[in-house]
Amino acid sequence: MAAYPPGVPPTPPPVYDYRTQRRIARDQARAQRAAFRAQRDQMRYEMRSHRRSSIVGPLLLIAVGVIFLLIETGKLDYHAFWGWYGRWWPALLVIAGVVVLAEWALDQYYLRDPQQTPYRRSLGGGVVTLLLLVGIVGFVASQAHLHIDGTQWFYGWHFNPDNLDEFFGDKHESDQTMDVAFPAGSSLAIVNPRGDVTISGTSDDDRVHIAIHKQVWERSDSAADSRAQQLTPSTTTDGSAITLTMPALDGARADLVITVPAAAATTVNANRGDIHVASIKAPVYATANHGDIELSAITGPAAAHINSGSSSISAHSISGGINIQGHAEDITLTDITGPVSISGDFFGSTHLEHIAGPIHFHTSRTDFQLARLDGEVEISPDSDLSADQAVGPVVLTTRDRNITLDRIAGDVSVTNRNGTIDLTAAPPLGNITLADRNGTIKTTLPEHANFSVQAETSDGSIDNDFQLSTSASQSGASKDEDRENHKSLTGTVGSGGPMIRITTSNGDISLHKAEVAPIPPTPPSPPRITLTPPTTPAPPALPKLKKP
Repeated sequence: MAAYPPGVPPTPPPVYDYRTQRRIARDQARAQRAAFRAQRDQMRYEMRSHRRSSIVGPLLLIAVGVIFLLIETGKLDYHAFWGWYGRWWPALLVIAGVVVLAEWALDQYYLRDPQQTPYRRSLGGGVVTLLLLVGIVGFVASQAHLHIDGTQWFYGWHFNPDNLDEFFGDKHESDQTMDVAFPAGSSLAIVNPRGDVTISGTSDDDRVHIAIHKQVWERSDSAADSRAQQLTPSTTTDGSAITLTMPALDGARADLVITVPAAAATTVNANRGDIHVASIKAPVYATANHGDIELSAITGPAAAHINSGSSSISAHSISGGINIQGHAEDITLTDITGPVSISGDFFGSTHLEHIAGPIHFHTSRTDFQLARLDGEVEISPDSDLSADQAVGPVVLTTRDRNITLDRIAGDVSVTNRNGTIDLTAAPPLGNITLADRNGTIKTTLPEHANFSVQAETSDGSIDNDFQLSTSASQSGASKDEDRENHKSLTGTVGSGGPMIRITTSNGDISLHKAEVAPIPPTPPSPPRITLTPPTTPAPPALPKLKKP
C-alpha cells in the first residue's frame, strides 16, 4: 500500500462569475446584431440591384426644360401657355399614370422568363414631389387667369409690378399740363414706361399740348408730392425730331393725352399701357409691350409691334396700309387701303374687313395671302377660318381647320389637313387647287363656267352636278374610276379653261354648280353721307284785298 502514490485531490467546483457571463452575453448580442446588420445590408444591396427607376421623372424634367426653353427663346408665349396649362394640366397626371402602367405591364412580360432576375420599379420621392408640384401649380393656374395688365386674378385683384406698391401705399392723383413748340415738318416720339398714351392730330396752333394724369402710391402726402414732381416728362430735340420721355418710377404711372398737328409723323413706345392714335395725316409707329393698340383715321402707313399674348390691336380707316408684328390676342382691321402684313403668333380671333390691298397673314400655324378683300375674314383661335368676297390669287396653307371660302374670284390654292374645305368660286374663275388630308372638300362653281377638272380621293366618294361622262354629246371626255379605295374624276366642262385640281384622303369630294354673283373689278367705295340743310318754307301768300 505504501508503494502507491497518493491520489489526485478533487478539483474544487467552479465559482460563478456574473461579470464574465455578462461579458460573454454582451459579446454574443453584439455578434448577433452585426450579423443582422450585415444580412440587412446584403438584402438592401440585392433589392437596389434589382430595382429600376421609372422614366416618368426624366420625361417630366425634359418636358419642363423644353417648355421653358421655348418661352425664353420667344417661340412660345408664356401667357398662352399658362392659359392652356390651367385647363389641361390633369392630362399630365393621366400621361404619367399611363407610363407607369405600361412599365408595370412590360415588367410582368419579362418576368415570365424563369431565367430573368426579378426586380421592381419605383417612382422615387423626388418624382412624387415633382408630380405634387405639377398638380398644385395646375390647380392655381386653373383658378386664376394668368394674364397681365388688365386681367384679373382672384376676386378682381390685378397682378403687375406695381401691385406691391399699390397694396402697401395709398393712391394719390394729380394733373399737369404743358405745351411744346412743334415746327412744321417735325416728327414726334413718345416714350412712356408706365401709363396709357392717347394722341390725336387736332392741334391747329403748331404746338404739342400734353395733359398728364399722374397716379402715385405712397403712404404720406409729402412723399406722394415728391414722387409726382419727379413724374414730369423730359423733352429733347435732335434736328426735326422731338422726343418726349416719361421717367420710370416704381409705384407710379402717368396717362398722357396729347394733341399734335395732323401732319406730325408719330412714334409711340409704351411699356405698360394702352396706345390710342387717331386723326394723323402722316406715318404712325406704335410699340406696346403690355397693352392694347388702337389706330384710327391714319392717312399714311402705320406699323404696330405688340408683345403681349393678352393684348389686342385694332385699326380702322388706314389709308397707307399697316404692318403688324409680334404676338397678341385679338386683331381687328377694317377699312384699310394699302397692303396689310400680319406676322407673329395670335391667340385670339382675327377679323379683317374691307381691305383694298394685298393681305399677308402669317403665323406658325397658318399662312394666308389675298390680293383684295371686299368682304370679311374671320380666323378663330380654335379651328374655323372663313372668308367671303375676296379676289385672288388666294393662297392658304394651314392645318387642323375647317375652311369656308365664299365668293372667291381668281386663282385659289388651299392646303389643309385634318379639316374640311368648302369653296364657292365667283366669276372671273381662275385656276383652283385644293389639297386636303383627312377631310372633305366641297366646291361650288358658277353654273355657266368653262373649266377642266381633276379630282382624286382615297377612302371617299366623288359627287358632281356637271354630269361628266364619256358620251359623244359631251364637249370633252371624262372618266370615273374606282379601284379598291381610290377614286378619281377627270373631265372638261364647256369649252374648258381654268384647271380645277382637287385632292384629298379619307374624305369625300363634291362638285356643285350655282348662280354666283361676280366680284366687281374695283372695291366698292364706302357710302357717302350727305346732309342737306332743311329749307325754310316760304310764307303763305297774303290774300288780296278787293278794291272798294
